[in-house]
This record gives sequence, structure tokens and C-alpha cells, in this order.
Amino acid sequence: MYITRKYFDSFQLKLIAACAMLIDHTAHVFFPSAIYMRCLGRIAFPIFAFMVAEGYLRTRNVEKYMIRMLIFAIIAQIPYTLMLSNVSGFQINVIFTLLLGLASIYAIEKGNTFTMIFVPILFALIAEFGNFDHGAFGIFMVIAFYYTRDSKLYRNLTASLLILLFSASYLLRYGVNYYGWIIVAFYLLPLPIINLYNSRKGIANAFTRWFFYVFYPFHIMILVIIDKLF
Repeated sequence: MYITRKYFDSFQLKLIAACAMLIDHTAHVFFPSAIYMRCLGRIAFPIFAFMVAEGYLRTRNVEKYMIRMLIFAIIAQIPYTLMLSNVSGFQINVIFTLLLGLASIYAIEKGNTFTMIFVPILFALIAEFGNFDHGAFGIFMVIAFYYTRDSKLYRNLTASLLILLFSASYLLRYGVNYYGWIIVAFYLLPLPIINLYNSRKGIANAFTRWFFYVFYPFHIMILVIIDKLF
């Protein structure tokens, strides 16, 4: 008797990440003290970063891929800013961060030795000091997933190191009494899920192609509207 193992395709991974993101943003708007919801929300970003690196390797036209991301990053910025209106300072949404990660991969593959080193570092600095969501960590996660695409071991080790360094930066900046470093450590949670990726698209049609682009600004807008009305 053969046991069939179930692995996650691209659509399923993105769906898991989208659900985690919804939990995280719902907690941010309505239940800011629900730390367990924020921890579950950490599942989202590593999966999306992994899928961007995977998308670069599989897309037929990387320039169109980047343009699509740019359009929806711009669309998402207004509802994202409204969602963070109770937080001091202006922040750039995560699609811009993922876009810079994608552009970094493009520079690594298409550029010369100087470009493949300088451009990713430049984008990481822009993300970090330009107050992009996830900052330089986000850029390096996308790049790390690209470089370790052929080895689960190296992928897990590299991603874990980046996550632990990111968690340590919170610990050093805010101290042990601030729970942010614990929440950040939960970025480790989706790594075993990513390991189950089967390199297949899964459900692929016009709806699923655009759903995850639309979902990001749409769900934030709905949360903001509910918050303002009620």
C-alpha cells in the first residue's frame, strides 16, 4: 500500500500566506493586544518572499512582472497608510519591498559583478532607511530564497539566520521587555511549510492570476472601512 504525501503548490502556499496576512492585519486594526494573532501573521512574509523568488525563475517576462507589482504597490499605498494611521510615521507597503527584492534578483542575473553587488545593497539601504515594511530584512530574504533555490538545507539555514538576526535587532533596539523580538522570531514558522512546496502552479486561471494582487489592497481597504464606520 502506497502512502501519497500531499505537498503544497504555488496557489496553496499563496493562499496560506494571504490567510495569515488577513489574521495579522485584523489583529493590527481591531485586536492590537492579541499577540498570538500577530505571531500567526508572521507566516505570510517568508512565503510571499519565497514566491517572488520562485516567480522570477518561472515568469516569461520579468519586466511585466515588476510592472504589475509596481501598479498594485501604488494602489495599496493609500489604504495601507490609512490602516497605519494610528502609528507614528509613514511606512511604505510590503509590495514595494518585494518589488525591490525582485529587482535585486534581476540585477544579480543581468548585471556585471559591480551591479550584482551594488544594486542589492543599495535597495536594502533604501528599504531600511526609507521605512519600507520589513526593511533590508525583506530584501535579503527574497535574495536568499533565490540563491538557495536548489537546496532546502541552505534555504532553511540562510532564512533562519536572517530571521534570528532580525529578531536580535529588535531585542537590541527595544530590550527584552518589548515583545516585538518574540513576534519576529515566529517568521521561522512557515519554513517547514515552504519545504513542502512541490514546484507546481496548482489552480491557474485568470482569476487566480490576479487574485493575490487584488487581495492585498482590497482586504486592507475593507478593514479600514469597517474600523472607520463602526
